[in-house]
Amino acid sequence: MNPSPHPLTAHASSDARLARTLRSIDYPATKDDLLRIAVVDHLEVKTIDAIHDLPARDYHGVAEVLKTLDGA
Repeated sequence: MNPSPHPLTAHASSDARLARTLRSIDYPATKDDLLRIAVVDHLEVKTIDAIHDLPARDYHGVAEVLKTLDGA
C-alpha cells in the first residue's frame, strides 16, 4: 500500500502542472482556450473547475491567468 502524498507536495505538483500547461499556449487566450488545454493536458478537476469559473475574456499571459485564479 502506497502512502498518500503530503497535501503540500500534491498542491505544489498541481500548481507546477498548471503553470507548465499555461506556458504551452499562445496568448492572448480566451477562457475557452484555457479550458480546452486544461482538459487536453488532463489537469485536476478542481483546476478545470477554477478555470471554468474565470470571467469570459481574453487573457494576455500566464501571470494574468494565475493572478485571476488566485482572486477567484
